[in-house]
Amino acid sequence: MVPAVVPMTVQPTLFEEQEQQLARVTGALGRAILSFARSRWNTKQVEFHADELREWVAVRCPAAPASADRVLRGLRRSGLLSYEIVNRRASLYRLTFVR
Repeated sequence: MVPAVVPMTVQPTLFEEQEQQLARVTGALGRAILSFARSRWNTKQVEFHADELREWVAVRCPAAPASADRVLRGLRRSGLLSYEIVNRRASLYRLTFVR
């Protein structure tokens, strides 16, 4: 009897895994938000107002204004970025991690 061949699975690279998670969160909208976060992170401008995020996203990916907030929370749940709320009333956020 010939033993069954078990196919080897290839582990995705960190970048591939991140892209898969991002696509699962929301596609184009998620990519636009992550682009905003990376831009802010790389320029050390880690604090931002929700309106700044919405404006950035609106130029790149038309969507309902509240969608950016919802997807931002989804990206945090996925571990692609992290932030803290500095001032809820002013909708001021601070990025603490961006993958």
